[in-house]
Amino acid sequence: MSTKPPLNRSSPIHWILDWDGTITKKDTLDALVNISAATKPSFPTHDYWNNVSRAYVDDYTATLAQLAPNGTLPSTVTGEKHLLAQMGAVEQRSLDRVSSSGIFAGLTRDAIGAGAKQAIHSRAVELRTGFQDFFRHIQHDRKTDEFMLLSVNWSRTFIQSCLGAAIIVDVPTSSVMANELDNIEAGEPSAGRIISTVHDDAGIIMSSGDKLEKMKHIQFKGQNVYVGDSWTDIECLLAADLGICIRDEPMGSSQRKLAESLTRLGLSCPHLTDCTELDEWGVVWARDFAEIQYWIASKSS
Repeated sequence: MSTKPPLNRSSPIHWILDWDGTITKKDTLDALVNISAATKPSFPTHDYWNNVSRAYVDDYTATLAQLAPNGTLPSTVTGEKHLLAQMGAVEQRSLDRVSSSGIFAGLTRDAIGAGAKQAIHSRAVELRTGFQDFFRHIQHDRKTDEFMLLSVNWSRTFIQSCLGAAIIVDVPTSSVMANELDNIEAGEPSAGRIISTVHDDAGIIMSSGDKLEKMKHIQFKGQNVYVGDSWTDIECLLAADLGICIRDEPMGSSQRKLAESLTRLGLSCPHLTDCTELDEWGVVWARDFAEIQYWIASKSS
């Protein structure tokens, strides 16, 4: 079996991180919906959101059952990528439902910023253990490293505002690759549609394949480390020089789905600090960013 060379922790690293469930302790879409709901109390935002959420789960379950009859899921990486590509239609239909529901119509940049700050202070959005120190470490102690956030989240402004409130630093727009609500970046009220913030042929980031395409376009001479937590991250985790899966104990449902996929594909995923040799895919797991910072600071190659 072929193996990957170990990461040289003394050399520059390009960190590419997922947002929901990776940098944060849990998914943050509910928090974004709550911000919109607070701006228009007479609109049935939460009823519409519940309907959209149920429709997504039903569509996802039915489509997966059709594509993988009797639960027969792929046993190869190629087959897994094909299945994920086919499941992309579910995400597109969900985005169409959200856009047509009007849930985010009327939302403004100022409202998102204020709501994100409140979500951080109330702990409705919590960053994962060690992230603030990890971020400062790669910014100040590892000055040749680069940082990129890559997410299917629906608002780059929301992500930046949360990070600014939590770590008291402005993360540049160029370092956050995510979607946005239309009109927000122009400073106007949104019509409620989810759009791309990256002007290329790939469009909206909504699937595992979309994330991989975005990662391929990131220009960096050095080693890539991708950190993610869910099935949507699997292609980036496998393509990076090192992929780090974030796992709670016990694992959440998204984390468990990713872990089960790796096992089903016959891919090893040792703990980060126990790993002495990487297989050809180079995927490990860690509990939080405190573990990642401890590992990277050891600088052993």
